[in-house]
Amino acid sequence: MAADPLALQAAWPSEVPLISLEDALEQSLLQSGRSREDYLRRLAQDLHKPQLQPLLWLLPRRWRLGAAQWPQRLHGLAQVLEQGLLTPALLAVLSDELAALLPEPMPSSSALERWRTAPECSWEQLLELARCRDPIDGVLAAAREAQLSPGLQWRNVGLQYGQNSAQRQANGLAARWLNHAGSSLAGSQDARGGRQLIAALQQQGWLIEARCRASVASFGLGASLHRADGPWQQVPIALPLRTGLLDSSGQEIQSLLPHSSVELELKGPGVQLLLQFYQGTEGLCGWEALNDLQRPWQNDRHNGTVRYQGEPFRGENLLELMDLCDVIAWVHNSLASQAQLRLGGYGTLGFCIDTTALVQQACWGHCQLFPLLLGGAWRERLSRCAHTLREQLPASHQAAMDRYLVALNQLPLDVSLHGKSAEQAWQRLRSSQPSSSPFLLVQHLQDAADHLTAVTL
Repeated sequence: MAADPLALQAAWPSEVPLISLEDALEQSLLQSGRSREDYLRRLAQDLHKPQLQPLLWLLPRRWRLGAAQWPQRLHGLAQVLEQGLLTPALLAVLSDELAALLPEPMPSSSALERWRTAPECSWEQLLELARCRDPIDGVLAAAREAQLSPGLQWRNVGLQYGQNSAQRQANGLAARWLNHAGSSLAGSQDARGGRQLIAALQQQGWLIEARCRASVASFGLGASLHRADGPWQQVPIALPLRTGLLDSSGQEIQSLLPHSSVELELKGPGVQLLLQFYQGTEGLCGWEALNDLQRPWQNDRHNGTVRYQGEPFRGENLLELMDLCDVIAWVHNSLASQAQLRLGGYGTLGFCIDTTALVQQACWGHCQLFPLLLGGAWRERLSRCAHTLREQLPASHQAAMDRYLVALNQLPLDVSLHGKSAEQAWQRLRSSQPSSSPFLLVQHLQDAADHLTAVTL
Protein backbone atom coordinates (compact mmCIF):
# COMPACT_ATOMS: atom_id res chain seq x y z
CA MET A 1 0.00 0.00 0.00
CA ALA A 2 1.34 3.43 -0.93
CA ALA A 3 2.30 5.73 1.94
CA ASP A 4 -0.15 8.26 0.51
CA PRO A 5 -3.64 6.65 0.60
CA LEU A 6 -4.81 9.19 -2.01
CA ALA A 7 -2.01 8.45 -4.49
CA LEU A 8 -3.17 8.39 -8.11
CA GLN A 9 -2.65 6.00 -11.01
CA ALA A 10 -0.73 7.93 -13.64
CA ALA A 11 -2.19 5.80 -16.44
CA TRP A 12 -5.85 6.28 -15.49
CA PRO A 13 -7.61 7.87 -18.50
CA SER A 14 -8.89 11.35 -17.65
CA GLU A 15 -10.24 14.12 -19.83
CA VAL A 16 -8.71 16.67 -17.43
CA PRO A 17 -5.19 16.78 -15.91
CA LEU A 18 -5.08 15.29 -12.41
CA ILE A 19 -2.66 15.78 -9.54
CA SER A 20 -2.79 14.18 -6.09
CA LEU A 21 -3.59 16.33 -3.08
CA GLU A 22 -0.16 15.69 -1.57
CA ASP A 23 1.65 16.63 -4.80
CA ALA A 24 -0.53 19.73 -5.17
CA LEU A 25 0.37 20.85 -1.65
CA GLU A 26 4.06 20.24 -2.31
CA GLN A 27 4.00 22.24 -5.53
CA SER A 28 1.97 24.99 -3.90
CA LEU A 29 4.55 25.15 -1.12
CA LEU A 30 7.34 25.51 -3.66
CA GLN A 31 5.47 28.28 -5.50
CA SER A 32 4.82 30.11 -2.25
CA GLY A 33 8.51 30.51 -1.38
CA ARG A 34 7.64 30.07 2.30
CA SER A 35 8.91 27.67 4.92
CA ARG A 36 6.80 24.60 5.62
CA GLU A 37 5.96 25.93 9.10
CA ASP A 38 4.74 29.26 7.73
CA TYR A 39 2.81 27.48 5.00
CA LEU A 40 1.05 25.26 7.57
CA ARG A 41 0.10 28.33 9.60
CA ARG A 42 -1.48 29.88 6.53
CA LEU A 43 -3.18 26.59 5.70
CA ALA A 44 -4.72 26.63 9.18
CA GLN A 45 -6.05 30.15 8.51
CA ASP A 46 -7.72 28.98 5.31
CA LEU A 47 -9.27 25.93 6.96
CA HIS A 48 -10.96 27.92 9.70
CA LYS A 49 -13.59 28.75 7.07
CA PRO A 50 -16.64 26.56 7.84
CA GLN A 51 -17.07 25.36 4.26
CA LEU A 52 -13.46 24.09 4.19
CA GLN A 53 -13.31 22.48 7.62
CA PRO A 54 -13.97 18.91 6.36
CA LEU A 55 -10.53 19.21 4.73
CA LEU A 56 -9.06 19.08 8.23
CA TRP A 57 -9.39 15.29 8.21
CA LEU A 58 -8.85 14.76 4.47
CA LEU A 59 -5.31 16.15 4.43
CA PRO A 60 -2.35 13.78 3.83
CA ARG A 61 -0.53 12.75 7.00
CA ARG A 62 2.48 15.02 6.40
CA TRP A 63 0.09 17.97 6.10
CA ARG A 64 -2.06 17.21 9.12
CA LEU A 65 -2.43 20.18 11.42
CA GLY A 66 -1.72 20.01 15.13
CA ALA A 67 -4.69 20.12 17.48
CA ALA A 68 -3.83 23.67 18.54
CA GLN A 69 -4.27 24.84 14.93
CA TRP A 70 -7.84 23.54 14.67
CA PRO A 71 -10.93 25.53 15.73
CA GLN A 72 -11.34 25.30 19.52
CA ARG A 73 -14.48 23.14 19.44
CA LEU A 74 -12.67 20.50 17.36
CA HIS A 75 -9.54 20.03 19.48
CA GLY A 76 -10.67 16.65 20.80
CA LEU A 77 -11.33 15.31 17.31
CA ALA A 78 -8.02 16.77 16.10
CA GLN A 79 -6.04 14.91 18.76
CA VAL A 80 -7.61 11.63 17.68
CA LEU A 81 -6.98 12.19 13.97
CA GLU A 82 -3.60 13.90 14.10
CA GLN A 83 -1.67 10.68 13.44
CA GLY A 84 -4.19 8.21 12.04
CA LEU A 85 -7.18 7.60 9.80
CA LEU A 86 -10.83 7.34 10.68
CA THR A 87 -12.38 3.94 11.35
CA PRO A 88 -16.06 2.95 11.15
CA ALA A 89 -16.17 2.65 14.95
CA LEU A 90 -14.62 6.09 15.42
CA LEU A 91 -16.86 7.66 12.79
CA ALA A 92 -19.92 6.23 14.53
CA VAL A 93 -18.83 7.56 17.92
CA LEU A 94 -17.96 10.97 16.49
CA SER A 95 -21.12 11.42 14.40
CA ASP A 96 -22.26 14.28 16.61
CA GLU A 97 -18.82 15.90 16.21
CA LEU A 98 -19.18 15.55 12.45
CA ALA A 99 -22.45 17.47 12.56
CA ALA A 100 -20.62 20.23 14.44
CA LEU A 101 -17.85 20.19 11.85
CA LEU A 102 -20.14 20.89 8.90
CA PRO A 103 -21.80 24.29 8.43
CA GLU A 104 -25.38 24.68 9.64
CA PRO A 105 -27.89 24.92 6.77
CA MET A 106 -29.55 28.30 6.33
CA PRO A 107 -32.18 29.33 7.11
CA SER A 108 -32.42 27.37 10.34
CA SER A 109 -35.62 25.31 10.51
CA SER A 110 -36.64 21.82 11.54
CA ALA A 111 -36.23 18.79 9.32
CA LEU A 112 -40.01 18.43 9.06
CA GLU A 113 -40.38 22.06 8.03
CA ARG A 114 -37.77 21.66 5.31
CA TRP A 115 -39.39 18.45 4.10
CA ARG A 116 -42.86 20.02 4.00
CA THR A 117 -41.84 23.22 2.21
CA ALA A 118 -44.26 23.85 -0.65
CA PRO A 119 -42.95 24.23 -4.22
CA GLU A 120 -42.35 27.83 -5.27
CA CYS A 121 -43.79 27.41 -8.76
CA SER A 122 -46.22 25.35 -10.80
CA TRP A 123 -45.14 22.11 -12.47
CA GLU A 124 -45.37 23.80 -15.88
CA GLN A 125 -43.06 26.59 -14.74
CA LEU A 126 -40.63 23.96 -13.51
CA LEU A 127 -40.70 22.23 -16.91
CA GLU A 128 -40.05 25.54 -18.65
CA LEU A 129 -36.85 25.89 -16.62
CA ALA A 130 -35.88 22.29 -17.40
CA ARG A 131 -36.25 22.94 -21.15
CA CYS A 132 -33.87 25.91 -21.02
CA ARG A 133 -30.99 25.50 -23.47
CA ASP A 134 -28.63 28.14 -22.11
CA PRO A 135 -24.93 27.20 -22.16
CA ILE A 136 -23.69 25.03 -19.31
CA ASP A 137 -21.72 27.06 -16.80
CA GLY A 138 -18.67 26.10 -14.79
CA VAL A 139 -16.31 27.12 -12.00
CA LEU A 140 -14.13 30.19 -12.44
CA ALA A 141 -11.09 31.25 -10.48
CA ALA A 142 -11.89 33.32 -7.40
CA ALA A 143 -11.37 37.05 -7.73
CA ARG A 144 -9.13 36.88 -4.68
CA GLU A 145 -6.48 34.18 -4.82
CA ALA A 146 -6.16 31.68 -1.98
CA GLN A 147 -3.93 32.70 0.90
CA LEU A 148 -1.61 29.76 0.34
CA SER A 149 -0.08 30.67 -3.01
CA PRO A 150 -1.08 32.04 -6.43
CA GLY A 151 -1.63 28.45 -7.63
CA LEU A 152 -3.85 26.46 -5.24
CA GLN A 153 -7.58 27.10 -4.95
CA TRP A 154 -10.15 25.15 -2.96
CA ARG A 155 -12.45 24.75 -5.95
CA ASN A 156 -12.31 22.88 -9.27
CA VAL A 157 -11.52 25.79 -11.54
CA GLY A 158 -12.26 25.02 -15.18
CA LEU A 159 -14.84 22.26 -14.68
CA GLN A 160 -18.47 22.44 -15.78
CA TYR A 161 -21.74 21.25 -14.30
CA GLY A 162 -23.74 18.50 -15.94
CA GLN A 163 -26.65 20.88 -16.63
CA ASN A 164 -27.08 24.62 -16.94
CA SER A 165 -28.21 26.78 -14.02
CA ALA A 166 -31.90 26.80 -15.04
CA GLN A 167 -31.96 23.01 -15.33
CA ARG A 168 -30.27 22.66 -11.95
CA GLN A 169 -32.91 24.96 -10.48
CA ALA A 170 -35.58 22.72 -12.02
CA ASN A 171 -33.99 19.69 -10.33
CA GLY A 172 -34.20 21.45 -6.98
CA LEU A 173 -37.84 22.38 -7.52
CA ALA A 174 -38.71 18.82 -8.58
CA ALA A 175 -37.13 17.53 -5.35
CA ARG A 176 -39.30 19.96 -3.43
CA TRP A 177 -42.38 18.71 -5.27
CA LEU A 178 -41.63 15.12 -4.26
CA ASN A 179 -40.80 16.01 -0.66
CA HIS A 180 -43.97 18.07 -0.30
CA ALA A 181 -46.02 15.25 -1.82
CA GLY A 182 -44.52 12.80 0.65
CA SER A 183 -45.26 15.07 3.58
CA SER A 184 -48.97 15.07 2.65
CA LEU A 185 -49.22 11.56 4.14
CA ALA A 186 -49.42 12.95 7.66
CA GLY A 187 -53.01 12.70 8.87
CA SER A 188 -54.52 12.10 5.43
CA GLN A 189 -55.95 8.71 4.48
CA ASP A 190 -56.40 9.85 0.86
CA ALA A 191 -52.86 11.10 0.18
CA ARG A 192 -50.74 9.00 -2.18
CA GLY A 193 -47.42 10.73 -1.65
CA GLY A 194 -44.66 10.88 -4.25
CA ARG A 195 -46.05 7.93 -6.20
CA GLN A 196 -48.97 10.05 -7.43
CA LEU A 197 -46.73 12.43 -9.37
CA ILE A 198 -44.51 9.62 -10.70
CA ALA A 199 -47.50 7.53 -11.79
CA ALA A 200 -49.04 10.52 -13.61
CA LEU A 201 -45.78 11.15 -15.49
CA GLN A 202 -45.47 7.47 -16.39
CA GLN A 203 -48.96 7.58 -17.88
CA GLN A 204 -47.89 10.57 -19.98
CA GLY A 205 -45.06 8.53 -21.48
CA TRP A 206 -42.16 9.77 -19.36
CA LEU A 207 -39.24 7.37 -18.95
CA ILE A 208 -38.47 7.22 -15.22
CA GLU A 209 -36.12 4.97 -13.32
CA ALA A 210 -34.28 4.93 -10.01
CA ARG A 211 -30.96 3.29 -9.17
CA CYS A 212 -28.92 2.87 -6.01
CA ARG A 213 -25.52 4.46 -6.50
CA ALA A 214 -22.24 4.88 -4.68
CA SER A 215 -19.39 7.25 -5.51
CA VAL A 216 -16.37 8.65 -3.69
CA ALA A 217 -17.39 11.14 -0.99
CA SER A 218 -15.67 14.53 -0.90
CA PHE A 219 -18.32 16.53 1.03
CA GLY A 220 -18.64 18.83 -1.98
CA LEU A 221 -15.02 19.90 -1.68
CA GLY A 222 -12.73 20.42 -4.61
CA ALA A 223 -9.28 21.80 -5.31
CA SER A 224 -7.20 22.69 -8.32
CA LEU A 225 -3.66 23.87 -8.96
CA HIS A 226 -2.67 26.37 -11.63
CA ARG A 227 0.78 26.25 -13.17
CA ALA A 228 2.21 28.96 -15.38
CA ASP A 229 3.19 26.43 -18.04
CA GLY A 230 -0.15 24.65 -18.39
CA PRO A 231 -3.87 24.38 -17.61
CA TRP A 232 -5.49 23.96 -14.22
CA GLN A 233 -4.75 20.56 -12.71
CA GLN A 234 -7.65 19.02 -10.80
CA VAL A 235 -7.08 17.56 -7.34
CA PRO A 236 -9.20 14.47 -6.56
CA ILE A 237 -10.31 14.61 -2.92
CA ALA A 238 -11.54 11.66 -0.88
CA LEU A 239 -11.64 10.43 2.71
CA PRO A 240 -9.48 7.33 3.34
CA LEU A 241 -10.86 5.01 5.97
CA ARG A 242 -9.48 2.09 7.98
CA THR A 243 -12.01 -0.70 7.61
CA GLY A 244 -11.32 -3.18 10.42
CA LEU A 245 -10.83 -5.91 7.80
CA LEU A 246 -7.61 -7.76 6.98
CA ASP A 247 -6.36 -8.89 3.59
CA SER A 248 -4.81 -12.34 3.04
CA SER A 249 -1.39 -11.07 4.17
CA GLY A 250 -2.75 -9.76 7.47
CA GLN A 251 -2.66 -6.07 6.54
CA GLU A 252 -5.64 -3.91 7.44
CA ILE A 253 -7.52 -2.81 4.37
CA GLN A 254 -8.18 0.84 3.70
CA SER A 255 -11.00 2.14 1.53
CA LEU A 256 -12.50 5.44 0.45
CA LEU A 257 -15.66 6.62 2.20
CA PRO A 258 -18.53 6.49 -0.32
CA HIS A 259 -21.37 8.87 -0.92
CA SER A 260 -24.53 6.89 -1.56
CA SER A 261 -28.06 7.74 -2.61
CA VAL A 262 -31.06 6.61 -4.61
CA GLU A 263 -30.72 8.34 -7.98
CA LEU A 264 -33.95 9.24 -9.78
CA GLU A 265 -33.89 10.19 -13.47
CA LEU A 266 -37.02 11.55 -15.15
CA LYS A 267 -37.06 12.01 -18.93
CA GLY A 268 -39.94 13.78 -20.63
CA PRO A 269 -40.29 15.75 -23.87
CA GLY A 270 -37.16 17.92 -23.98
CA VAL A 271 -36.67 17.43 -20.23
CA GLN A 272 -34.22 15.59 -18.00
CA LEU A 273 -34.60 15.89 -14.23
CA LEU A 274 -31.98 14.37 -11.89
CA LEU A 275 -32.68 13.87 -8.18
CA GLN A 276 -31.29 11.83 -5.30
CA PHE A 277 -32.78 10.55 -2.03
CA TYR A 278 -30.66 10.32 1.11
CA GLN A 279 -30.02 11.59 4.64
CA GLY A 280 -27.95 14.65 3.84
CA THR A 281 -26.19 17.64 5.27
CA GLU A 282 -28.95 19.86 3.85
CA GLY A 283 -30.87 19.33 7.08
CA LEU A 284 -33.42 16.69 6.15
CA CYS A 285 -33.90 13.17 4.90
CA GLY A 286 -35.51 13.33 1.48
CA TRP A 287 -35.10 14.24 -2.16
CA GLU A 288 -32.46 16.70 -3.29
CA ALA A 289 -31.28 17.90 -6.67
CA LEU A 290 -28.48 15.87 -8.25
CA ASN A 291 -26.55 18.92 -9.42
CA ASP A 292 -23.05 17.53 -9.61
CA LEU A 293 -20.08 19.44 -10.87
CA GLN A 294 -18.70 17.10 -13.51
CA ARG A 295 -15.68 15.55 -11.79
CA PRO A 296 -14.66 12.69 -14.12
CA TRP A 297 -12.69 10.96 -11.34
CA GLN A 298 -15.66 10.96 -8.96
CA ASN A 299 -19.20 11.21 -10.29
CA ASP A 300 -19.34 10.40 -14.00
CA ARG A 301 -22.48 8.31 -14.54
CA HIS A 302 -20.91 6.43 -17.46
CA ASN A 303 -17.20 5.79 -16.78
CA GLY A 304 -17.39 3.55 -13.69
CA THR A 305 -16.60 6.18 -11.07
CA VAL A 306 -20.26 5.95 -10.02
CA ARG A 307 -21.01 2.38 -8.94
CA TYR A 308 -24.61 1.34 -9.61
CA GLN A 309 -25.98 -1.48 -7.48
CA GLY A 310 -28.83 -3.85 -8.22
CA GLU A 311 -31.39 -3.57 -10.98
CA PRO A 312 -33.09 -0.26 -11.81
CA PHE A 313 -36.49 0.45 -10.26
CA ARG A 314 -39.12 0.87 -12.98
CA GLY A 315 -42.89 0.61 -13.33
CA GLU A 316 -44.69 -0.70 -10.26
CA ASN A 317 -41.39 -1.37 -8.45
CA LEU A 318 -40.59 2.32 -8.78
CA LEU A 319 -43.96 3.30 -7.29
CA GLU A 320 -43.34 1.00 -4.33
CA LEU A 321 -39.91 2.60 -3.93
CA MET A 322 -41.55 6.03 -3.78
CA ASP A 323 -43.81 4.78 -0.95
CA LEU A 324 -40.77 3.53 0.95
CA CYS A 325 -38.87 6.81 0.52
CA ASP A 326 -41.90 8.73 1.78
CA VAL A 327 -42.04 6.55 4.90
CA ILE A 328 -38.29 6.78 5.63
CA ALA A 329 -38.33 10.55 5.21
CA TRP A 330 -41.40 10.96 7.45
CA VAL A 331 -39.92 8.87 10.26
CA HIS A 332 -36.41 10.33 10.13
CA ASN A 333 -37.53 13.94 9.82
CA SER A 334 -40.09 13.52 12.59
CA LEU A 335 -37.54 12.13 15.03
CA ALA A 336 -34.93 14.71 14.02
CA SER A 337 -37.43 17.49 14.71
CA GLN A 338 -38.65 16.03 18.00
CA ALA A 339 -35.08 15.58 19.28
CA GLN A 340 -33.89 18.89 17.75
CA LEU A 341 -30.96 17.15 16.07
CA ARG A 342 -28.36 19.20 14.21
CA LEU A 343 -28.38 19.01 10.43
CA GLY A 344 -31.73 17.22 10.49
CA GLY A 345 -30.20 14.16 12.13
CA TYR A 346 -27.28 13.74 9.72
CA GLY A 347 -24.82 11.36 11.40
CA THR A 348 -27.00 10.76 14.44
CA LEU A 349 -29.71 9.03 12.38
CA GLY A 350 -27.16 7.64 9.97
CA PHE A 351 -25.36 9.02 6.96
CA CYS A 352 -26.32 8.89 3.29
CA ILE A 353 -24.87 5.36 3.23
CA ASP A 354 -27.29 4.19 5.92
CA THR A 355 -30.49 5.51 4.36
CA THR A 356 -29.55 4.07 0.97
CA ALA A 357 -28.76 0.74 2.63
CA LEU A 358 -32.15 0.84 4.37
CA VAL A 359 -33.79 1.18 0.97
CA GLN A 360 -31.79 -1.78 -0.33
CA GLN A 361 -32.49 -3.93 2.72
CA ALA A 362 -36.21 -3.16 2.55
CA CYS A 363 -36.46 -3.85 -1.20
CA TRP A 364 -33.98 -6.71 -1.69
CA GLY A 365 -33.62 -8.33 1.74
CA HIS A 366 -29.91 -7.45 1.75
CA CYS A 367 -27.70 -4.41 1.19
CA GLN A 368 -24.48 -3.68 -0.71
CA LEU A 369 -22.96 -0.71 1.13
CA PHE A 370 -20.14 -0.20 3.65
CA PRO A 371 -19.66 1.18 6.27
CA LEU A 372 -23.06 1.16 7.98
CA LEU A 373 -23.04 3.21 11.18
CA LEU A 374 -26.63 3.71 12.37
CA GLY A 375 -26.34 2.80 16.07
CA GLY A 376 -28.65 0.64 18.15
CA ALA A 377 -30.11 3.31 20.42
CA TRP A 378 -31.13 5.48 17.47
CA ARG A 379 -32.52 2.47 15.61
CA GLU A 380 -34.71 1.83 18.63
CA ARG A 381 -35.85 5.46 18.70
CA LEU A 382 -36.59 5.35 14.96
CA SER A 383 -38.58 2.14 15.45
CA ARG A 384 -40.65 3.67 18.26
CA CYS A 385 -41.25 6.80 16.21
CA ALA A 386 -42.34 4.67 13.24
CA HIS A 387 -44.82 2.67 15.32
CA THR A 388 -46.33 5.92 16.61
CA LEU A 389 -46.60 7.48 13.15
CA ARG A 390 -48.08 4.45 11.45
CA GLU A 391 -51.43 5.18 13.17
CA GLN A 392 -51.64 8.25 10.92
CA LEU A 393 -50.34 6.48 7.82
CA PRO A 394 -52.70 5.76 4.89
CA ALA A 395 -53.40 2.11 4.18
CA SER A 396 -51.56 2.50 0.86
CA HIS A 397 -48.26 2.94 2.76
CA GLN A 398 -48.61 0.34 5.52
CA ALA A 399 -46.67 -2.26 3.51
CA ALA A 400 -43.82 0.20 3.02
CA MET A 401 -43.75 0.86 6.76
CA ASP A 402 -43.57 -2.89 7.44
CA ARG A 403 -40.60 -3.25 5.08
CA TYR A 404 -38.86 -0.27 6.68
CA LEU A 405 -39.23 -1.68 10.19
CA VAL A 406 -37.84 -5.08 9.13
CA ALA A 407 -34.91 -3.39 7.36
CA LEU A 408 -34.19 -1.23 10.39
CA ASN A 409 -33.90 -4.38 12.49
CA GLN A 410 -31.84 -6.39 9.97
CA LEU A 411 -29.44 -3.71 8.72
CA PRO A 412 -25.80 -4.61 9.53
CA LEU A 413 -23.67 -2.45 11.82
CA ASP A 414 -19.98 -2.15 10.91
CA VAL A 415 -18.33 -0.97 14.11
CA SER A 416 -16.93 -4.39 15.06
CA LEU A 417 -16.48 -7.15 12.50
CA HIS A 418 -15.34 -10.76 12.75
CA GLY A 419 -16.14 -14.14 11.26
CA LYS A 420 -19.18 -14.25 9.00
CA SER A 421 -19.97 -10.56 9.57
CA ALA A 422 -16.46 -9.69 8.32
CA GLU A 423 -16.90 -11.81 5.18
CA GLN A 424 -20.22 -10.12 4.42
CA ALA A 425 -18.78 -6.67 5.13
CA TRP A 426 -15.93 -7.36 2.72
CA GLN A 427 -18.37 -8.10 -0.09
CA ARG A 428 -20.32 -4.93 0.71
CA LEU A 429 -17.11 -2.92 0.85
CA ARG A 430 -16.01 -4.03 -2.61
CA SER A 431 -19.43 -3.30 -4.11
CA SER A 432 -19.36 0.22 -2.59
CA GLN A 433 -16.13 1.25 -4.32
CA PRO A 434 -15.88 2.52 -7.92
CA SER A 435 -15.31 -0.02 -10.68
CA SER A 436 -12.92 2.52 -12.23
CA SER A 437 -10.93 5.13 -10.32
CA PRO A 438 -7.66 7.07 -10.47
CA PHE A 439 -6.98 6.24 -6.80
CA LEU A 440 -4.42 3.46 -6.35
CA LEU A 441 -6.20 2.46 -3.16
CA VAL A 442 -9.27 1.42 -5.18
CA GLN A 443 -7.07 -0.69 -7.46
CA HIS A 444 -5.61 -2.43 -4.39
CA LEU A 445 -9.16 -3.24 -3.25
CA GLN A 446 -10.04 -4.69 -6.63
CA ASP A 447 -6.93 -6.88 -6.54
CA ALA A 448 -7.31 -8.01 -2.92
CA ALA A 449 -8.03 -11.64 -2.06
CA ASP A 450 -11.61 -12.59 -1.25
CA HIS A 451 -10.90 -14.33 2.06
CA LEU A 452 -10.57 -11.94 5.01
CA THR A 453 -10.37 -12.01 8.74
CA ALA A 454 -11.14 -9.14 11.09
CA VAL A 455 -8.94 -7.00 13.28
CA THR A 456 -9.96 -5.48 16.58
CA LEU A 457 -9.96 -1.67 16.34
